[in-house]
Amino acid sequence: MLLTVSYGIGAAAFGALVVLMLLKRRPKAFGIGVLLTCGITALWAVFAALQSWWMPGVAHALESVRSASWLWILASILAAPNVEGARFSMSRWLPWAAIAIGIVATSNDFRFLTSTTASTMFTPSQILGRIVISVCGILMVENLYRNTPAGRRWHVSPLCIAIGALFVCDLFVFCEAVILKSASVPLLASRGVVLALIVPLMLLTMARNPDWNIDVHVSRGAVFQGATLTAAGIFLLLAASVASLIGHLPAAWGGVSEIAFFFGSVILLLTVLSTESFRSRFRRLIAENFFSTRYDYRLEWLRSIATLSSVGSDEQLAVRAIRAIIDVVDSPGGVLWLETANRDYAVAQMLNMSVDASATERSSDNLVNRLRSGVIVEFRRVSAQSREGQAEMPAWGRDDTAWLAVPLLKVDRLEGFVVIRTPRATTQMNWESRDLLLAIGQQVASYLAEERATRTLLESSVLIEQSKRFAFVMHDIKNVAGQLSLMIANVPRFGERAEFRADLTKGMENSVRKLNDLLGRLRPGNIQTVSPQIANLASVLNAVVDEFQGGANAIRREIGDDDTRVCISPVNLHAIFTHLIANALEASPAGAMVVVSSHRVAGTAMVDITDKGGGMSQEFIRTELFAPYRSSKPTGHGVGAFQARDLARSAKGDIEVISAIGRGTTVRVKLPYAAVDMTRAGVR
Repeated sequence: MLLTVSYGIGAAAFGALVVLMLLKRRPKAFGIGVLLTCGITALWAVFAALQSWWMPGVAHALESVRSASWLWILASILAAPNVEGARFSMSRWLPWAAIAIGIVATSNDFRFLTSTTASTMFTPSQILGRIVISVCGILMVENLYRNTPAGRRWHVSPLCIAIGALFVCDLFVFCEAVILKSASVPLLASRGVVLALIVPLMLLTMARNPDWNIDVHVSRGAVFQGATLTAAGIFLLLAASVASLIGHLPAAWGGVSEIAFFFGSVILLLTVLSTESFRSRFRRLIAENFFSTRYDYRLEWLRSIATLSSVGSDEQLAVRAIRAIIDVVDSPGGVLWLETANRDYAVAQMLNMSVDASATERSSDNLVNRLRSGVIVEFRRVSAQSREGQAEMPAWGRDDTAWLAVPLLKVDRLEGFVVIRTPRATTQMNWESRDLLLAIGQQVASYLAEERATRTLLESSVLIEQSKRFAFVMHDIKNVAGQLSLMIANVPRFGERAEFRADLTKGMENSVRKLNDLLGRLRPGNIQTVSPQIANLASVLNAVVDEFQGGANAIRREIGDDDTRVCISPVNLHAIFTHLIANALEASPAGAMVVVSSHRVAGTAMVDITDKGGGMSQEFIRTELFAPYRSSKPTGHGVGAFQARDLARSAKGDIEVISAIGRGTTVRVKLPYAAVDMTRAGVR
């Protein structure tokens, strides 16, 4: 029963290892040999678990095959011509020698394949063969480790420990069998437990040697959680053992002390596990000793992007930028420095770290120059190298809390840098940490540069909108000035008439009101356009025509339904018609009539303003008429047509021009009808 349980545990462990290899990736090249050897080991453990009931000779033969397979693995590694920097060159015959030893040992076991003797009974030749294989295996392990360069032993040390333990255990078992004439059951059973113990070392070896083409990657989070649970379990077992000893105290104090000590240990364990510094040190220990790389780069990259792009959070981008950098080294805080308008660098944001908020770093300072060249500055190392290095560091960098300065580079521009606070766990900077920090620093720099460009664009758009409004207002003031000039010109002719004076007073009042409205539109709080309203088309159109009556050219009205309502502000609609009618009057020869008409077409209100002027070419209409700041008139500003079309399009309408040289011009304004429920809100 002892053999069955022990070897069953070993078979389950190696079986799981084989399944993990097959599920993750199909092995290639040398990895196939490793997979087959692990499969043979698992198969031997299965038959060894059953040898008490069925043919122990089969288990003995598979044991020799297993040992020979591991000899071949070691020999192949030693004989590989591409072992970089190896000081001990092995011949090509070494793997074949391992195969020959395995064939001899297995052939000897096949002689007793059908033997029905006890599972602990081995012939002298079988014992000798196992001792020889074990000694050869130990020698190969020793040569592999000693002749591997110090820089590469990190890759082979787990394998040397695992296979060395396997062969040492075999040697111990069969050396005792030579003395006792039979193998000890407890010693034989211990080999199954040893199998289970070396599986983690095999996983570690394969993870550190990806050139074996076997992907046995295990999630770092799973390893961390598993190691934490294992350590916690060991701690609780020890605590329970101590508690049981305390329980032997006399009387009732024993039980009370036992319970109090055990639960006190649980509380202590939970407190330690919840401490960030302990978790950080433990995570760092696992990453540096159980994986071929310190970081899982895919997860680190996804984490940094998620941190920077979490727009739903209440944190500003500056805070998220600091978090993206400090999370790489598990630091509790940092400070973000950004470039100012005068090209210096100042504190923009602090997170769990305090520095002088008024401190600045000039672009010519030594620290900034080093960061601009793409170097991560480690303050303690620089200040410890020499007194000159201490003097070169800024005052805030000599503080014990400042650890690293990571540049935020976008192409060749230093957007800023992040000063990292001393991490929770002692961390040695290596090439992996530096490369990852620089890569994430570039990502952070691109986000900060994008935010800066967006902010500049928003500020520019406000200025552009203000400039456009000013141009529109300037053009409207020109129209008001033209109307005032027209009224003043008619004073000598009609000043004696009472009705003229009444119209003059009314016209001047309208002009003053328009000027006040235009000045109000230039105030900072009124930069945006007037909110859309409902206008009575006929009412606004008639009012504009009335303002131009009395000039050298008459205006004929053909205005249709008085109840036509359109979705546009009355102020904007008035500005459109004022400009278009004024242009038509200016383009018409003396005495010619301008026709203003309106009609409906399929839910759209149309207003035609027709003159008998010289007309325009299609090329001029397409390229010049609506271009801002272009005018064919000596006194024009070049914004009237552009403004009129802009206002019409902002109301989801448009302006169409129908003209030809020598045939006059018709300007058609198209505006959508107002919905019924909108008209109930009121019409101006």
